[in-house]
Amino acid sequence: MGAFIDQAPRALREERSNAPAELRFAVVGGNALVEFEGRAISGRTMLRSIVLPAFNESGYIAEMVAQAVRAGEMRSDPFEVIVVDNASTDDTTTIVERLAQADSRISLIRHPENRLYAMSCLSGTKAAKGERVFILDSDGQHPAADIWKFDAKLDEGADFVFGWRVKRAEPAQRLAMSKFLLGLTKFYIGFDLHDVNCGIRGFNRRFADVLEIKHRVNFVNPEFFVRAKLAGLRVTEVQIAQEKRKAGISSHEFGRLWRIFQSVRGTLKSLSEELPR
Repeated sequence: MGAFIDQAPRALREERSNAPAELRFAVVGGNALVEFEGRAISGRTMLRSIVLPAFNESGYIAEMVAQAVRAGEMRSDPFEVIVVDNASTDDTTTIVERLAQADSRISLIRHPENRLYAMSCLSGTKAAKGERVFILDSDGQHPAADIWKFDAKLDEGADFVFGWRVKRAEPAQRLAMSKFLLGLTKFYIGFDLHDVNCGIRGFNRRFADVLEIKHRVNFVNPEFFVRAKLAGLRVTEVQIAQEKRKAGISSHEFGRLWRIFQSVRGTLKSLSEELPR
């Protein structure tokens, strides 16, 4: 594979401090290559799309977009960054418009009304031109460089990759809520992975082309799971760490647990009826 890091171009060397420890970079024959846990990943050139759903994220959206751009630049392949603004009432739209004017790889979709998180994911996916799409929250809990962990799983043949937060940076009540949501999802739709509400995921064009969202909710991963299963696609997960939220407000607050339970149970029951008996 040759020498890594020190032979990489300057942009890659500068990025290494922000990259996951198990990722290393090199340039061979003019192409940027990634080594993931000792395994070289090359392959043909492909466009990747990084989708950032956002609602009132003016305090961090500029940094999140910058992270996404730096992550895309870790390889020589083309990429795009799509921010889906879900009718923010702060300066999120203005900030992203300014960034998009300065960099043609950045684009903005703005919902005229709040359509909740699931529809933001759908809008971003349908607008994405990439052969691979990564959707991650805009609040800083997931470094954009983590997309390459998901990309490596897609290289292995997965169609959809969920994140599994083995290190959590959340208060006890949020952890309790996550366990509660996971238990419900396992019961209703047979979700067989470890983390059902992680805010980063990646998938290929096969999934993007069949995706539909029937439930306008914030809890979108169960529907992603069902859509992939119904399409006969391969679903897996990858371990990641979670950082503390940098800005914004969670849409799943512990004080609204009963309302969340009613909404989630209704969604999961409806999804379960679509699955074969």
